[in-house]
Amino acid sequence: MEAFDYGKARVAAERLIAKFGQKAVLRRITSAGPDYDPVQTSEDFPCSLVDLDQSQAHVADTLIQRGDRMVYLSTEGLSVTPTLADRVLIGGAEHAIVDIQPLSPGGTIVFWQLQVRR
Repeated sequence: MEAFDYGKARVAAERLIAKFGQKAVLRRITSAGPDYDPVQTSEDFPCSLVDLDQSQAHVADTLIQRGDRMVYLSTEGLSVTPTLADRVLIGGAEHAIVDIQPLSPGGTIVFWQLQVRR
């Protein structure tokens, strides 16, 4: 039996997110200098994503709060791995990343599923 080609799945996900999603920015904020007077700088990474409402069925009795968004973040052109310290700018509005789950069957990251909060 031939192994499944997850590289093709990744390309398909990139194509679908580009077609049905939107351009956004992944913002990485870093601190430098002494603890008592840190200097924060931000670096923006352009990305493509699909922004979705969270299902109301998931809101009750979970860590998901009303107003949280589910984001499918494309790997295409993204030069960094998203972290919980990063922010996502969707339509100019900054959202904190609450949870990150890579869809990575067979060790190939097809896309990132993020839970974000404004």
